[in-house]
Amino acid sequence: MAVCNLYHTVVAQRILNPITVTTNLLTSCIYPTKLLRLVVPAACFVILARVHIKSYTVSAWVPLNRWEKWRRVLSLTVILRSGLIMIACALLANFYTSLAHPDFPFLVIPCTPGDVMCYKRKTVIIYMGAYVGYHYAYKYFMLNGNLITPTPAHPRKLQLIKASLSLRSTREACNTHGANKLSFLCAICIYMAAAIMINLIYDGNWQEWLVIFDLPLMMMTLLATVLLAISLSLFSQVFHIFITEPVEIPVATAEDSNPEAETDSWRLSNALSSSGLLQLLAFWDLKTLASSDPMNFARRTQVFCISQPGGHPRNWMGIMNPSMNLIRKFCERLKRHNCPEDLPKPPVVPAGAASAPTDVNKNEVVKPPPVPFKERAVKLIMSLKRYPFFGYFLSDLPDATNRSIFAEALPVIWAVQALGDLVTASFTEDKFGVVQRNIPDILMAFTQLQKVVDGLGRVTISRRPGTGEALPSELQLRKALRFSLRSALYTVTTTFGDTVLAMPVSAECQSKLQSYLQFKEG
Repeated sequence: MAVCNLYHTVVAQRILNPITVTTNLLTSCIYPTKLLRLVVPAACFVILARVHIKSYTVSAWVPLNRWEKWRRVLSLTVILRSGLIMIACALLANFYTSLAHPDFPFLVIPCTPGDVMCYKRKTVIIYMGAYVGYHYAYKYFMLNGNLITPTPAHPRKLQLIKASLSLRSTREACNTHGANKLSFLCAICIYMAAAIMINLIYDGNWQEWLVIFDLPLMMMTLLATVLLAISLSLFSQVFHIFITEPVEIPVATAEDSNPEAETDSWRLSNALSSSGLLQLLAFWDLKTLASSDPMNFARRTQVFCISQPGGHPRNWMGIMNPSMNLIRKFCERLKRHNCPEDLPKPPVVPAGAASAPTDVNKNEVVKPPPVPFKERAVKLIMSLKRYPFFGYFLSDLPDATNRSIFAEALPVIWAVQALGDLVTASFTEDKFGVVQRNIPDILMAFTQLQKVVDGLGRVTISRRPGTGEALPSELQLRKALRFSLRSALYTVTTTFGDTVLAMPVSAECQSKLQSYLQFKEG
């Protein structure tokens, strides 16, 4: 009986019949009129690629309050890009069904006057495609689906793409993008309710819409949504693989030997001082360069070189300064929110000096400068917090500031790992001692950052409700930062031994290094 049902569904009803699909593809390649159908999926993937390129980010988005969530949902940019994703998904679903079944014509092909089911089939397929696109857009913009992270270079990218087509990955894609059983039934019920209401408003026969409960239509709709969800997941993974391809940025260029030559921006020191994806790829390259891999020995040797003539450690300083600036700024942001008393206090201005503004010639200005409109609007909105209704939306979420800070900790983690490995490698590879004079500053920066991170406590960032959910990225980065600091300090102290106690560091840092030498940390 099961074989007969399968034969009736696949062969007799011609749902995803291999012969039908192959014939349609061959005729699309032979006849110019049908060749135009291939332009539609190509345009859809171009739209998806354009949206992904414009919307990806390197740090997770953490809303500070509920109003920020609604403001992001209702922002014009998110609405337009979500609409483009939904349109592309609807067209792809219609394209897949037109290839798989002759009773599902292409969108641009008009229905015959007597065919009532043709219009309803097109409407159902387009609606389900837009529904899957809505799920994908919500996950992409609101649940950090646009977050990208560089990964180690894989020599065979085709194997990675094939691995994403496994049964487990297919199930995850269907559950994520709204192609599971529950979402499918909910979407069909919502569509039926809306269609019946529209028919009743325009004095139509609501029983006409019951014909969509047809076996070929239901099977085709389900298969089209599953295929669309798999296509979106595969496209997202391919986009992530190629856009996060690690790059090898030169430590020094030929122009460095000529002082009169113009500086080249495509150097590691310049890329480390940039922002966005380029900075993230630069710190990934720096972490790879500083590792103990023998393949990176030649590049790591350039870090410990000095300029000729002059004897200046330009390569090392070009790497250390951006890394230390990033670590110090990150530590300062955590201090400003959690330990404001540890920050240096600004100089006290006398009361008479600030009574009236002055111009560049020290003359008093009669009219004070106006307060910017944006600043006044922010003060007005913040003043509404005392009302319960507005306070629900404007009050800060639990520890949202710390979470937003740790969401940007990935380059800091790689900077800590790279500096720790370079300091360790300098013990045997630094012939000119270019790293030795900066080791105390690096150790004090590490211990200070570890003190601030450990002082936050376990309750500072609470885990999201739901035991089945994965740990948020900001929590994972917080744990990774703690482990990186501990690992770097242990590596340096075990390499240099008791020598680190003789370095000119603060008493607090020396006490921390002593505990690392005695293996009391951890």
